[in-house]
Amino acid sequence: MRAGLLLLGLVGCSSPPPAASLPPGRAGVVAWREAQAQVDAIRERYTPGAPYRMNVSLELTQVQLGQRMRARGAVAVHPPHGLRMILLGPGGTTALDLWICRDAFRFAVPAIDLERRGDARTPPEQLRGLPVGFLRWWFLRPLDGRLLSFVDGDAGRRFVLRDRVDVVHVFAPADAPLRAERRSRLDTEEVVVEGQGACGEVHYRQVSTGLDITVRCEALTPGGPPPAAFADPDDPEHVCGAGAAPS
Repeated sequence: MRAGLLLLGLVGCSSPPPAASLPPGRAGVVAWREAQAQVDAIRERYTPGAPYRMNVSLELTQVQLGQRMRARGAVAVHPPHGLRMILLGPGGTTALDLWICRDAFRFAVPAIDLERRGDARTPPEQLRGLPVGFLRWWFLRPLDGRLLSFVDGDAGRRFVLRDRVDVVHVFAPADAPLRAERRSRLDTEEVVVEGQGACGEVHYRQVSTGLDITVRCEALTPGGPPPAAFADPDDPEHVCGAGAAPS
């Protein structure tokens, strides 16, 4: 399920990921094109082709802070740039409110008085513990990235993608859940996806903080949510998609 969460990679001075040993000449070109076609097919399976709404339930554990939360709510997705997620806790209070418009975001957890806004200029250090980048990647452009290499092993083929400055390893065997792992300069994120499409179950883990999230899709409704769903919570006149993202 797209609600979900995560991935692997190496950046900076890290060694490049091991590449497949391609045969020389035309055979190597054919093998590379085959691997690229496989990545494209996996990506298409999880990429939304049109706006949709999804009802979800969520279980969150943050080991370092001793936080545990169960919530239910909805996700509105307007690919390729708009995302809104609102989750409600006990008594109907807002447990989490996330708004994303391109690179701009607002992330709020009212129960702990947490509210963060940012964009592409926000230092990565300020985003640690907030799965904003992953949620943008998974809901709006899942498995995006340029194919760097692929490796065949006993467990099947592993694809290595470059997504901006991060490297993502993707394992997608036909008879098992999709697994992805992302390593950035600051963190490692992991995701396991049960189901072959938008509506399923996703388990996410952020290594540095112990953040552990399971998101289950309860219902998916095709068709575009109302424009108001993508309005900036702090500036309702700004609707994502109707103009440039705020700075």
